[in-house]
Amino acid sequence: MSNEEGMTMNFYKNDVNTVTEKTWAEYAKTKDITLRNRILTEYLYIVTCNIKKMSSICNKREDIEDMTNQGVLELINCIDRYDYTREVQFDTFASIRVRGSIIDYIRKRDWVPRDVRKRIKEVNDTAMKMHNELGRTPLDKELRMRLNLSEEELNKIRCDEVSTNLLAFDDLIQENNTCLANAKSATSFTHPEDKVLKDEFKEVLAECIDKLDDRERTVISLYYYEELKLKEIAFVMDLTPSRISQIHSKALEKMKNSISEYMKL
Repeated sequence: MSNEEGMTMNFYKNDVNTVTEKTWAEYAKTKDITLRNRILTEYLYIVTCNIKKMSSICNKREDIEDMTNQGVLELINCIDRYDYTREVQFDTFASIRVRGSIIDYIRKRDWVPRDVRKRIKEVNDTAMKMHNELGRTPLDKELRMRLNLSEEELNKIRCDEVSTNLLAFDDLIQENNTCLANAKSATSFTHPEDKVLKDEFKEVLAECIDKLDDRERTVISLYYYEELKLKEIAFVMDLTPSRISQIHSKALEKMKNSISEYMKL
């Protein structure tokens, strides 16, 4: 990884934005590369934020580098396409597109191999079968014995399941955001219907979370808002990491189904 790429992954939003309307007007007129790079540096934190959010899906160095490069390229495209006269914040305009480009890149690479999906399905099907037999959720130990898996192997499968569901959920959210963004670019960024749609979708997300049970809401809150890892959440809730992974996946599946229904309306 070059020094520039390493720096890209650790950029943070400045307290004072040095890119003004005058800066955008000058770049729109001149398309000066030096000026573009100054704008790029100011907004590299958008790539940093999105890469960190995707770190649970893939944490290999070479893949992080590829995802970062993809994000930076899309950010440059956003700078070239941005119309500063439309009274919309650039970071709002760019964030949706940078995140979408990274998700598209991950999906095209198919970082969830078929054998991983097969193992996830096998574990879940077995857990459901044992639940019906026992009249309760099987313990991790019981599930491992039935499947002849080690504790490490089961935890790995659960982590893969979290990553798979997280990518599917992010993809769904991105699909909705893209629809809103396309509607805006087709008319005006200040059209009142755009704000109504955006606010309505926020309400739908809040309602999805409200429909979760107490443990699911707690896991979602600790994972996304407190940014705790699965092992840390397991310690807080006095459950196994595998069980936390199950709860997390079930919560995401419920939210995904609710949002899918909303988007069909």
